[in-house]
This record gives sequence, C-alpha cells and structure tokens, in this order.
Amino acid sequence: MAVAVDAGLSSKDYTKGFAPSWVAALAALLGVVATFGAMGWPREGLLPRRPVLTAGWCGFVLMVWSAGGVIFDGLRALAVLGVPGMPPVVDWPGFASRTLAVVAGALLAATVLSYQRACRGGRTRCGRDDPASPRSSRRWLGYAACAFALPYPLLKLYWALGGTIARSAVGTTSVEGFPIGEIVAFALVGLLALALVQRWGRLVPRRLLLVVAWAAAGALLTMGALAGFGSLAQALGLVDGPARFGSDGWIVYLVYGSWLLLGVALGGAVVDYQRRTRLPCGQCGR
Repeated sequence: MAVAVDAGLSSKDYTKGFAPSWVAALAALLGVVATFGAMGWPREGLLPRRPVLTAGWCGFVLMVWSAGGVIFDGLRALAVLGVPGMPPVVDWPGFASRTLAVVAGALLAATVLSYQRACRGGRTRCGRDDPASPRSSRRWLGYAACAFALPYPLLKLYWALGGTIARSAVGTTSVEGFPIGEIVAFALVGLLALALVQRWGRLVPRRLLLVVAWAAAGALLTMGALAGFGSLAQALGLVDGPARFGSDGWIVYLVYGSWLLLGVALGGAVVDYQRRTRLPCGQCGR
C-alpha cells in the first residue's frame, strides 16, 4: 500500500496491510484446479476450457497479491547481513510464504499460458500460430509500459522540488532528499520496455533481455499488487493497513497503483517479444 511502501518501512510491523493468509490459500486452490484441468489436453479435457482459464488466471492474480511485499522482505534480509538501507527486522515465515507465492505464481502463469495457447483455435498442437490465422504484434504494450514508468518518479520529483499536493498522505520520510534512486530505477525500466519493441533492443542478447525483463515485471507486479490491492482491501475493511485516506490521498494511491499497470504492461511486452523472437518449433517448423 502507499503508506506501507514508505512510512511503514521503519516499523517492526511492516507487514501490516499485506495480503491476508486466506488469499494465498484461495490462490493455491484455484491453481490446483487449473493445473488439474490443463492436464487433460490434448485429449478430451478433464474440465471445460473456460473454467480452467478462469481458475488459472484468477489464481495467478491472487498469487501475485499474496506475494506483495517480498521485495521489502528481501531488502530487510540484506540489512540483516549488513547491507544498509532497511531496518534489519524480517518476518521470516512471511518471507518464505511470499517467496513461495512468487515461484508458484510463475509456474501457474506458465502452465495456464501454455494451455491457453495450445487449445486455442487456429493453432497447432505445439501452440504456434497457424498461417491461416495470423496474429498482430502487440508492441504498443512496450510503449504503454514506458508511459506508466513516469508517474511515480515525477511525483517524487515534484515533492523534492517543494510541491505540497498529497505530501501529507505519506509522511515526511517519503519526501526527504532528491529522488535520484527512483528516477534512475524507473528510467531503466522505461528503457527496458523500449528495448522490447525497438530495433536497437535486438543488440541485447535475447536471453539476457528476457531474464532482466521478467525479473522487473515480476517485481513490479508484486509491488503494484501490494499498493493497489492492499489499498482496495483496506478501503473494503478486509485488512487493517497503515494507509491514511485523506483529501489528497487518492493521488498517492493512483500513482502507486500505476506500478501494477506498469508490471502488467511490461509483462505483456515481454510475452510479445518472446513470441516474436523465438526460434522455429522443432515439431512444426513454424
């Protein structure tokens, strides 16, 4: 959540506002259902296609939410080892649970995406596009990701230059100093998104670009889920988070929520890049 991202970092109870335990349990249940249903392909499915896809993608979304905050866990674990920056206090059981959610979410997404491609009409058994049903590129996702990388560093820069709108919603620790780290980090994310859709991106080794892009998309998805879903859950009374909803607070939550849109757009751009640059299939030659 917005305040948890900044003001809550020095508190021992930094997990306040994180996803409740039932989210991970429900995500695991949906994941099992989707995996069980996907196992029936290419024979007659054990479950209809639509329920399998619905359970799979809903389970993935909940898995991402349950993993929200794992970046904070990792930074605090580094602080325990002597790396400065975060308080050296870690919720170790929660860290393990959220790390497991990251791994399970990635595996579930890969399984459901593979199933969705394979059983889609107009495709071969291996899931490649059939020549009779061409698929357009989705390069626009890379440009969208680049645009979504702007709101957060611009807001931090606005505060650093003396802006006061929504400043009180995050406390004083969030706006101290010049946000050079945020500007550099999100500028790199924007360049990464462009590398996925621009010709000069082909100069970067494909595997290296995929590893970096998938890691960045995963980190942004978990942080965005923590901000977006966490704030929504607190507004609905599902969690008792640290957010303060004031007259200007919506601006902060909107900006922090852009992390989720950035992660989604970047993830979509990676999928499109991976499809456009993959090697010919060993089964069908496409």
